[in-house]
Amino acid sequence: MKKQNIYREAREKYNQEHDKGLNREEAAELLHISVASLGRYENDESEPTSDVVFNMSKIYENPDLRRMYCSECCQIGQEDHHYSEPKTLFESGYGLINANKILDVFKNELFDILSDGVVDENEIVKLRDMIPQIKTVQKLLSDIEIEIEKHSLKHDIND
Repeated sequence: MKKQNIYREAREKYNQEHDKGLNREEAAELLHISVASLGRYENDESEPTSDVVFNMSKIYENPDLRRMYCSECCQIGQEDHHYSEPKTLFESGYGLINANKILDVFKNELFDILSDGVVDENEIVKLRDMIPQIKTVQKLLSDIEIEIEKHSLKHDIND
Protein backbone atom coordinates (compact mmCIF):
# COMPACT_ATOMS: atom_id res chain seq x y z
CA MET A 1 0.00 0.00 0.00
CA LYS A 2 1.31 3.43 -0.94
CA LYS A 3 2.19 5.77 1.93
CA GLN A 4 -0.15 8.71 2.34
CA ASN A 5 1.26 12.11 1.43
CA ILE A 6 -0.38 14.91 3.38
CA TYR A 7 0.54 17.61 0.84
CA ARG A 8 -0.77 15.81 -2.23
CA GLU A 9 -3.88 14.70 -0.34
CA ALA A 10 -4.58 18.26 0.81
CA ARG A 11 -4.43 19.55 -2.77
CA GLU A 12 -6.54 16.64 -4.06
CA LYS A 13 -9.14 17.20 -1.32
CA TYR A 14 -9.28 20.87 -2.26
CA ASN A 15 -9.80 19.86 -5.90
CA GLN A 16 -12.67 17.54 -4.96
CA GLU A 17 -14.41 20.31 -3.02
CA HIS A 18 -14.03 23.04 -5.67
CA ASP A 19 -15.26 23.28 -9.23
CA LYS A 20 -11.99 24.89 -10.27
CA GLY A 21 -9.28 22.77 -8.69
CA LEU A 22 -5.57 23.39 -8.73
CA ASN A 23 -3.16 21.39 -10.82
CA ARG A 24 0.42 21.19 -9.62
CA GLU A 25 1.52 24.15 -11.76
CA GLU A 26 -1.24 26.42 -10.47
CA ALA A 27 -0.65 25.40 -6.87
CA ALA A 28 3.10 25.97 -7.18
CA GLU A 29 2.50 29.45 -8.60
CA LEU A 30 0.18 30.38 -5.71
CA LEU A 31 2.72 28.97 -3.23
CA HIS A 32 5.58 30.92 -4.86
CA ILE A 33 7.62 27.76 -5.30
CA SER A 34 8.73 25.77 -8.33
CA VAL A 35 6.63 22.99 -9.79
CA ALA A 36 9.59 20.69 -9.20
CA SER A 37 9.66 21.60 -5.49
CA LEU A 38 5.95 20.91 -5.11
CA GLY A 39 6.44 17.61 -6.92
CA ARG A 40 9.21 16.64 -4.49
CA TYR A 41 6.97 17.50 -1.52
CA GLU A 42 4.04 15.54 -2.95
CA ASN A 43 6.24 12.52 -3.74
CA ASP A 44 7.99 12.37 -0.34
CA GLU A 45 11.35 13.28 -1.84
CA SER A 46 11.79 16.31 0.42
CA GLU A 47 9.97 18.20 3.16
CA PRO A 48 8.60 21.69 2.68
CA THR A 49 9.50 24.44 5.10
CA SER A 50 6.94 25.45 7.69
CA ASP A 51 6.11 28.65 5.80
CA VAL A 52 5.27 26.65 2.65
CA VAL A 53 3.04 24.32 4.70
CA PHE A 54 1.37 27.35 6.28
CA ASN A 55 0.65 28.76 2.81
CA MET A 56 -0.61 25.37 1.61
CA SER A 57 -3.01 25.23 4.54
CA LYS A 58 -4.44 28.63 3.54
CA ILE A 59 -4.58 28.01 -0.23
CA TYR A 60 -6.02 24.50 0.14
CA GLU A 61 -8.42 25.70 2.87
CA ASN A 62 -7.10 23.00 5.18
CA PRO A 63 -5.87 24.35 8.54
CA ASP A 64 -5.49 20.78 9.79
CA LEU A 65 -2.52 20.42 7.42
CA ARG A 66 -0.49 22.52 9.88
CA ARG A 67 -1.30 20.13 12.72
CA MET A 68 -0.36 17.11 10.61
CA TYR A 69 2.92 18.76 9.59
CA CYS A 70 3.81 19.61 13.20
CA SER A 71 3.01 16.16 14.53
CA GLU A 72 4.74 14.27 11.70
CA CYS A 73 7.66 16.47 10.62
CA CYS A 74 8.67 18.57 13.62
CA GLN A 75 10.63 16.93 16.43
CA ILE A 76 8.85 19.02 19.07
CA GLY A 77 5.45 18.24 17.56
CA GLN A 78 6.24 14.54 17.35
CA GLU A 79 6.97 14.54 21.07
CA ASP A 80 4.27 16.89 22.33
CA HIS A 81 1.42 16.87 19.81
CA HIS A 82 0.50 13.47 18.44
CA TYR A 83 -1.82 13.85 15.49
CA SER A 84 -5.38 12.70 15.62
CA GLU A 85 -8.15 13.53 13.21
CA PRO A 86 -9.99 16.64 14.41
CA LYS A 87 -13.48 16.19 15.74
CA THR A 88 -16.36 18.07 14.17
CA LEU A 89 -17.37 21.42 15.59
CA PHE A 90 -20.39 19.77 17.21
CA GLU A 91 -18.34 16.96 18.79
CA SER A 92 -15.66 19.33 20.02
CA GLY A 93 -18.12 21.87 21.38
CA TYR A 94 -20.15 19.21 23.14
CA GLY A 95 -16.94 17.66 24.50
CA LEU A 96 -15.82 21.02 25.82
CA ILE A 97 -19.17 21.59 27.51
CA ASN A 98 -18.78 18.20 29.21
CA ALA A 99 -15.15 19.05 30.09
CA ASN A 100 -16.44 21.99 32.08
CA LYS A 101 -17.04 19.56 34.96
CA ILE A 102 -13.40 18.47 34.81
CA LEU A 103 -12.27 22.09 34.71
CA ASP A 104 -14.26 22.86 37.85
CA VAL A 105 -12.47 20.02 39.66
CA PHE A 106 -9.09 21.26 38.34
CA LYS A 107 -9.86 24.79 39.45
CA ASN A 108 -10.55 23.63 43.00
CA GLU A 109 -7.51 21.32 43.10
CA LEU A 110 -5.23 24.04 41.69
CA PHE A 111 -6.53 26.50 44.25
CA ASP A 112 -5.78 24.02 47.05
CA ILE A 113 -2.29 23.32 45.68
CA LEU A 114 -1.34 26.94 45.07
CA SER A 115 -3.04 28.61 48.02
CA ASP A 116 -0.12 28.18 50.44
CA GLY A 117 2.50 29.31 47.89
CA VAL A 118 4.41 26.01 48.17
CA VAL A 119 4.16 22.98 45.89
CA ASP A 120 5.23 19.82 47.69
CA GLU A 121 5.95 16.34 46.28
CA ASN A 122 2.38 15.09 46.80
CA GLU A 123 1.03 18.12 44.99
CA ILE A 124 3.42 17.53 42.09
CA VAL A 125 1.93 14.04 41.75
CA LYS A 126 -1.58 15.56 41.68
CA LEU A 127 -0.49 18.09 39.04
CA ARG A 128 1.05 15.37 36.87
CA ASP A 129 -2.15 13.34 37.14
CA MET A 130 -4.04 16.31 35.66
CA ILE A 131 -1.96 16.43 32.47
CA PRO A 132 -3.95 13.86 30.41
CA GLN A 133 -7.23 15.66 31.10
CA ILE A 134 -5.64 19.04 30.37
CA LYS A 135 -4.35 17.68 27.05
CA THR A 136 -7.85 16.43 26.22
CA VAL A 137 -9.30 19.89 26.82
CA GLN A 138 -6.43 21.43 24.85
CA LYS A 139 -7.18 19.12 21.90
CA LEU A 140 -10.88 19.99 22.00
CA LEU A 141 -10.03 23.69 21.89
CA SER A 142 -7.63 23.11 19.02
CA ASP A 143 -10.26 21.12 17.11
CA ILE A 144 -12.78 23.93 17.59
CA GLU A 145 -10.23 26.46 16.34
CA ILE A 146 -9.50 24.37 13.24
CA GLU A 147 -13.19 23.87 12.45
CA ILE A 148 -13.91 27.59 12.83
CA GLU A 149 -11.00 28.39 10.51
CA LYS A 150 -12.21 25.80 7.96
CA HIS A 151 -15.66 27.38 7.91
CA SER A 152 -14.17 30.87 7.70
CA LEU A 153 -11.95 29.90 4.76
CA LYS A 154 -14.85 28.32 2.89
CA HIS A 155 -16.89 31.50 3.31
CA ASP A 156 -13.99 33.85 2.52
CA ILE A 157 -14.12 35.44 5.97
CA ASN A 158 -10.63 36.75 6.71
CA ASP A 159 -8.99 38.01 9.89
